[in-house]
Amino acid sequence: MDFSIPEELLEFRDSVREFARKEVRPSVEERDLNEVWDPAIWNKMGEMGLLGLPFPEEYGGQGADCLTTTIATEAFAEGSTDGGLTLAWGAHSIIGSMPIVLCGTEDQKRRYIPRLATGEWTAGLGLTEPGSGSDAAGSMRTTAVKKGDRYILNGSKMFITNGPIGDVFTVMAVTDKSKGAMGVSVFIVQKDFPGFKVGKKLRKMGMRTSTTSELIFEDLEVPEENLISKENSGFLRVGRATLEWERTVLVASGIGFMQFMLDEAVEYASKREQFGEPIIRFHAIQDKIAKARIKLDASRLLVYASAAKKDQGIPAPIESSIAKVYATEAAVETGYDMGQIFGGYCYIHEYPVERAYRDSRLGTLGGGTSEVMRSIIAANLSA
Repeated sequence: MDFSIPEELLEFRDSVREFARKEVRPSVEERDLNEVWDPAIWNKMGEMGLLGLPFPEEYGGQGADCLTTTIATEAFAEGSTDGGLTLAWGAHSIIGSMPIVLCGTEDQKRRYIPRLATGEWTAGLGLTEPGSGSDAAGSMRTTAVKKGDRYILNGSKMFITNGPIGDVFTVMAVTDKSKGAMGVSVFIVQKDFPGFKVGKKLRKMGMRTSTTSELIFEDLEVPEENLISKENSGFLRVGRATLEWERTVLVASGIGFMQFMLDEAVEYASKREQFGEPIIRFHAIQDKIAKARIKLDASRLLVYASAAKKDQGIPAPIESSIAKVYATEAAVETGYDMGQIFGGYCYIHEYPVERAYRDSRLGTLGGGTSEVMRSIIAANLSA
């Protein structure tokens, strides 16, 4: 087994981290406080090629594999300390656009991917609904009925990242209720389609620099050529093709935050004196730092291994689920422990460790809760 990372990938990682540190971090405290979405930063990300990083070069992307995209996400989160923007990027490039890249027709790819790669258009995924979460397919109420040369969608989607600012959404809807999860189809929906509405913007505990809202479909008209893959193949084909990308790439942001929090805590503990000496000499502090490093290294290895399997074309439902549940829970635990090192300052907004702790909480919920991940692991082991 070769655990080395190519030199050119390490250089790319460093360039992404430096870009994020220079262009994103200086304004993140204010944007987080005021829940501001900054399109100027988004455009700079597009100019650097980040927004289309995993898209094929023939459609304007960079052609990066899953491991490269994962490492770039980690570096961006570490450099920016901006969980919301990192999430918006993942929602755009991975869960919003990769269904088109992986399962779309040639016409769909040429119509959408080039404009998504530059950031001219922003994407998102419409899956979760007000009454469905972990049972996203079985509890889905949004329907799509074929009428002539188009589908008519009715229903709503909840907790949609990029909802208020998105231009294109990959939306799942029931086309055959009798088939349950196997009766779900996937559509490319534009915000200017008749019947599309953005609901109330949702105010969140963390990830506040990204925009989130409900999407409402009232007799929404979608041309039949915007059906991704075949009818009723939403979970069977499209879901399987993209979920492991989500549970690998988006999870990497937590690793970036863990690295940042650990570095900050070590520096602070080396300078902060109590009882006449730096607190890093206290066993209780050393214990927290050591445990954080162990969790960081384990998380990184698990996530990288999942990405490597994806790049080899090997299905990784167990590996991606293990990586997600361990890394996201480790990020929450690390945020708490590193906060303890900062004491009362971790409760003050201008200290990034406060923001990192709030942002980390979403990882155990989005993309499948920790409880669902454990169920997937157990189901695959007993199958």
